[in-house]
Amino acid sequence: MSALSMKQRDDKSMPVTAFAMRQLPDELHIGKDEVLVVLARRQLAAQMKLAYLDETEQARYHAYVFAADKQRHLLAHSLKREILAKLLNKAPAQLKFQTNSNGKPGLSGENLQFNLSHSGDWVALAFSHTHAVGIDVEQSKPLDYLNLLPSVTHPHDDLAWQEVSAATRFMALWSMKEAVSKCAGFGLSLPFSSLRLTASGDQAYSCALQDQHWQVRHDIRDAHHVAIAIPALPTTTRIRLIELGELSELGERYKLSEAQERQTTVTELA
Repeated sequence: MSALSMKQRDDKSMPVTAFAMRQLPDELHIGKDEVLVVLARRQLAAQMKLAYLDETEQARYHAYVFAADKQRHLLAHSLKREILAKLLNKAPAQLKFQTNSNGKPGLSGENLQFNLSHSGDWVALAFSHTHAVGIDVEQSKPLDYLNLLPSVTHPHDDLAWQEVSAATRFMALWSMKEAVSKCAGFGLSLPFSSLRLTASGDQAYSCALQDQHWQVRHDIRDAHHVAIAIPALPTTTRIRLIELGELSELGERYKLSEAQERQTTVTELA
């Protein structure tokens, strides 16, 4: 296993165990009451081959105009196939996909749930054996966020922090509510202003739409907003986060020493 670091973060909801890796391990599994989340830097697309994708995915790849869009698409769908194949112990070519009426993708004939997102320098994927999952990653763009805020704000939204810029508030609300909407299978068809967010702990939120409820975890890394959503459950769901990239890029976040960067086993950090 090519893991380079691990650190534990406690939380009232969806506690996280994080690993930094250069590449995925040979074997993957998802434990009981666990969601697997994989974050990968866009530059890793150089390691992927277009042949990994099916005809539909390849056609979409060629439809993109900009190189960055092609890289994100290639990396997201290559990792999707590789991770699902490892989790199901199948060849990637055996995987068959379908979409619901709102365009949410899923596996044909399998209970394994997944979701993916990409923006800026990051690709994000989430997987669960037991329940639906939604994930969103967003990079800020030069927009008029102050005028955009009402479109994503519920009158009773309660964020953990109030004194932030309009851009930060909008991106936090958008990423969390899109993750919830994707988890629920609505995609972008659900008005985000109808979703109410309430802070429930460090980086943790509850989200409500009438009698429906979800748990959400939000983080900001490298100026990107990342949100993971699952249905509200009576049990604690843990997130196992694998962050893929070069150690020169990940080392500062995980506080790795030079000696730790050379290790090939998991190292627990204080």
